Amino acid sequence: MAPSLCIHTALISFVLFSTSTFAEEAQVPAMFVFGDSLVDPGNNNNLATLAKANYFPNGIDFPEGDTGRYCNGGTFADYLSNLLGLPIIPPYNNPEIKAHDMLQGVNFASAASGILDDTGRFYGELFSMDSQIQNFGRILGELGSVLENRTEDYIGSSFFLVSTGSNDYINNFLLPISQKTRLYTPESFAELVIHEYRRQLKELYDLGGRKFLIGGVGPLGCIPNQIGNNPNASEGTCIESTNILVLQFNTKLKVMLDDLNRRLRGSYFLFWDVYSKSMEIITNYSRYGFKYPLTACCGAGRSKGQIMCLPVLPLECQNRNDHIFWDPYHPTARFNSIVAEVAYNGTLQTTFPMNAMQLALL
Repeated sequence: MAPSLCIHTALISFVLFSTSTFAEEAQVPAMFVFGDSLVDPGNNNNLATLAKANYFPNGIDFPEGDTGRYCNGGTFADYLSNLLGLPIIPPYNNPEIKAHDMLQGVNFASAASGILDDTGRFYGELFSMDSQIQNFGRILGELGSVLENRTEDYIGSSFFLVSTGSNDYINNFLLPISQKTRLYTPESFAELVIHEYRRQLKELYDLGGRKFLIGGVGPLGCIPNQIGNNPNASEGTCIESTNILVLQFNTKLKVMLDDLNRRLRGSYFLFWDVYSKSMEIITNYSRYGFKYPLTACCGAGRSKGQIMCLPVLPLECQNRNDHIFWDPYHPTARFNSIVAEVAYNGTLQTTFPMNAMQLALL
């Protein structure tokens, strides 16, 4: 990358992720984030696990460096918090975090985690979705000591971002060592995951959450990991069978969210169609300024999807903005910024029944 471009990229990152955002500019009191490595800001850093990203070149374009984000820059959650007028949301698993630091939100997301409690466990320690909800319940008491009798209104007005489900497939159902395919059909497995997810979202509602943006699962058949490790796949072609599984899950998810909206008084569960927008960008990648739609920027093997991004590997992609994927599993910061903008002020085709900005301003 030319020096001028490096300076330009760093300046954009500084402006987007300045922590000096004034509270009065915020559209919501706080944002609480739940999910997996797509939005994990470093909660796994202090866990005994292989699923952590607090090493170079991760964070090469992020002002704070290699914080534990699986990205060259900011995650979708980072960009969305900025659009909502909030600073970067701090990780829960930080021993230095105090109640005052949580007033504008906390990020509970954990790499390798999923909706099912056994998802991703072969990597080591993690915070499953159930654990993340328990951690949220724990901080409510600390927040209550600061907010006193305003806690209920504060939580009810806050923004809840939930982005999970991908690992229940790539780190569970689709694993060659998994027993799930012997125990469940694709249909019954999707029903199992949706059943657990419904219970978890109801728990967040019972804890006071009212404004939810729920991300569907993206086109997992197009990530470099799936393409690179499938001997029958040709480079540059998505795995259709995997994408069919995802669409099956997303269809059930949308129906479930519609039902929660009807049954839970005062709730707003938005379905964010990550799959459709991601496929539109992958299909029309050059229109968005990308050059490499299905090859990772950092990694090794076929499609750079067989070996994870590691410090020992040469970083051959000098312009990360040319790539949709940063590593075998995760998108680049530029992709994250595009989809965050669409989720924030997009149309009903992307977020249903309204966009994130409309939800925030209710």
